[in-house]
Amino acid sequence: MFTIGEFSRLAQVSKRLLRYYDEIGLLKPAYIDRFTSYRYYSAEQMPRLNRILALKDLGLSLDQIRLMLSEQISTDELQGMLLLKKAEIEQQLQEEVQRIRTIEARLQFLRSAEAGEPYDVVVKSIPAQPVLSVRTVLDTLEDGMSLFGQIRSALPEKTDNGLFFTILHSDGIEEGNLDVEIGRTITAKTHAPVPLEGGLQLSFHELPAVEMMATFVEKGLSANLIIGYSMIGTWAEANGYRLAGVPREVALQLPQAADWSDSIAEIQFPVEPAPQT
Repeated sequence: MFTIGEFSRLAQVSKRLLRYYDEIGLLKPAYIDRFTSYRYYSAEQMPRLNRILALKDLGLSLDQIRLMLSEQISTDELQGMLLLKKAEIEQQLQEEVQRIRTIEARLQFLRSAEAGEPYDVVVKSIPAQPVLSVRTVLDTLEDGMSLFGQIRSALPEKTDNGLFFTILHSDGIEEGNLDVEIGRTITAKTHAPVPLEGGLQLSFHELPAVEMMATFVEKGLSANLIIGYSMIGTWAEANGYRLAGVPREVALQLPQAADWSDSIAEIQFPVEPAPQT
């Protein structure tokens, strides 16, 4: 038998928590001295306590924990719950990292604007281009990165094909309803469909020529594309242009790093002279 202090040290939990679990009937002491009211615990209670603590750290409520204990959930089932929790936390971490990178990109644009730095926007003509692409509706921009991975695998890089691209056909960015086209320019005049997962396929068609395309090259993380779009918008208004179609993102250098920090992309936005007022 161990005193509550000894058991607290062995289990690496506070005496206060042990007293609380006793009060709510989740973990009663093995023995209580009827004269001193001192609590004593047994090593045989260690598995139950660790089961309780594991369920608590997995985010379950005390009522849920009590139910799980009564159903005698196995260690293998706990391991499965842990894997699900791990995946959930990793997803949350990725989202937080992306949020931080987006903030950094916006601040970088603000610093450039305050310093009066040049826009680095180049206007050029883009000819019609045959492509293999898939157009679908996605929930998030991250889903688009997953689809891009599929397409990259389906169209090997060591071919005569050209650059990968993304077009957001949606009128603005609306989570849950992103009308996206992702594909690759090709040199062939025609091409058979290329199957992808989920019943999707890459189909052959031709991107129309654009006489006047405002372009901006951005290096590094995908979040940095925010800078390019902001630059094009600021440049267009300052120079008497207006947007005249949907933008394209063209991968000039494909990412090798997991966070895309080594990628180079060109944002292409159709523009035309704004009417004089």
